[in-house]
Amino acid sequence: MLLLTAIRQTLAGFWRLMVGIVLGTMLYVYCFLYRETIFTTVHLWTRDAVNWLEAQPYLMDYAKWYELLKIDDKLAFALYVLFARLVWMFFESIITFLFRKMRHG
Repeated sequence: MLLLTAIRQTLAGFWRLMVGIVLGTMLYVYCFLYRETIFTTVHLWTRDAVNWLEAQPYLMDYAKWYELLKIDDKLAFALYVLFARLVWMFFESIITFLFRKMRHG
């Protein structure tokens, strides 16, 4: 029973992750094509955040992540995916609530 619950939760999490990635990618492409100001603002904000992190000597002494990943553009894409995931989580909660309310009368 515990194994079945774990598998079900893992599949649900994978499904939610895939929906977030697909919706985030669609939002990223939409902003790139039609909402240039939003697209450039997000990229500038993430570049400013990475520049601030680079200016912190303690972080840069112990973390070589920026040199390995060049993370600023990947961070901007991850923010789009995170936003899409939050929106999907909100809609999924509403749908689940309404479904349970209909079932229990």
